[in-house]
Amino acid sequence: MTDRPKRERMSLEELAISNMWEIAAIVELLEKKGLCSKQDLYDIIGELRQKNPRARLPDTVFPSPYLMTQTEEQIINDLLAVIHTHGIDARQSLELLEHLGRIIEMGMKMTRGTTH
Repeated sequence: MTDRPKRERMSLEELAISNMWEIAAIVELLEKKGLCSKQDLYDIIGELRQKNPRARLPDTVFPSPYLMTQTEEQIINDLLAVIHTHGIDARQSLELLEHLGRIIEMGMKMTRGTTH
């Protein structure tokens, strides 16, 4: 029997986000290898949701990446590349993005009531 390092406990939110990153990586790999397109996968997911209606989540829970503008998609791809380049794990990525969200919120509060 091998000694495996003990894992830190994860919240359900952290687990969901970790799974999301892993699935996103698999989707990217499948697309890069030319095995299927994102639209193919989106169609398959739609079929699976129809077959399993109890497992269906509201469409507003996770916005569809297929409805993003090219600019939004490019920004997300750039962010993922930076995260990958620096070897940031899912938890660190989440903390970084939450921090960025707080900075954006502070900027919005500071600009309220000002005219440009």
